[in-house]
Amino acid sequence: MNKTKIHMKLLTYLSLVMLVGFVGFPLLQMLSVAFKNPMEQFAIPVTFLPRNWTLENFVAAISYADFRVYFRNSLMVAVITTTITLVVATFGAYGFTRTDFPGRQFFLTLILFGQMICLAAIAIPIFRILGQFNLTNSFTGLIICHLTFSIPVAIWLLRGFIQGIPKELEEAAIVDGATRLKAFFLVVVPLLRPGMGAAGAYTFFLSWQEFLFSLIMMTDKAKRTLPPGIMDYVGQYETNWGSLMASSILLALPVFVIFIFIQRQLVSGLTEGAVKG
Repeated sequence: MNKTKIHMKLLTYLSLVMLVGFVGFPLLQMLSVAFKNPMEQFAIPVTFLPRNWTLENFVAAISYADFRVYFRNSLMVAVITTTITLVVATFGAYGFTRTDFPGRQFFLTLILFGQMICLAAIAIPIFRILGQFNLTNSFTGLIICHLTFSIPVAIWLLRGFIQGIPKELEEAAIVDGATRLKAFFLVVVPLLRPGMGAAGAYTFFLSWQEFLFSLIMMTDKAKRTLPPGIMDYVGQYETNWGSLMASSILLALPVFVIFIFIQRQLVSGLTEGAVKG
């Protein structure tokens, strides 16, 4: 029995090591190429770590005028998407939790079912619908696309948190003379801040790194976001691998920094929201 347990532990650790290697190796390779000069990137034999570390790829990426435009566009779209999502999802989750109306469970299931559909399958229908309203190649249209997959997730997360807030607190506020809306803002919203932080961070991550809709919707180069924008380094005859990898790191850096500061809140929010929901 002891040998069996030992073998199972060894198998588990081996699987984890293989998984970490499978996920981590491309990231390490990306970091390695980003800090190599062009000559060393194609040197034979291949060097895993740079012999001569350089920041010229990062300087070139930041100096690229379009990169700064893409970064600003991504930040604007992600912030607006996150703000609208939190407002709509907070009221939506509260309505689904505190109000008993016909078809409530059906609509909740419909929201969840919508998340099971591949985004590529609905990209063309959404593009055609937005085209009829002249919203293609616009930040408004892109934000609407991001809201289609961010709001349902946020509703499910926040619904789990609201279920954990006792109704008696709201009823006490109403007895003291507060309206239902005032009780919502004075009682529910302050207690809901951890969940809103988790939902907001997750929404920001989704919007910041979204590629498909950003590529399809934005035909104007000046309106591109970072994920499709860094493809400028991929040419017909050659690819600037150093700048491409450096730009990819700069793309991931804001998400990494945000996660460092809110990792406990985010993990707690995703866990508690999923369990209570």
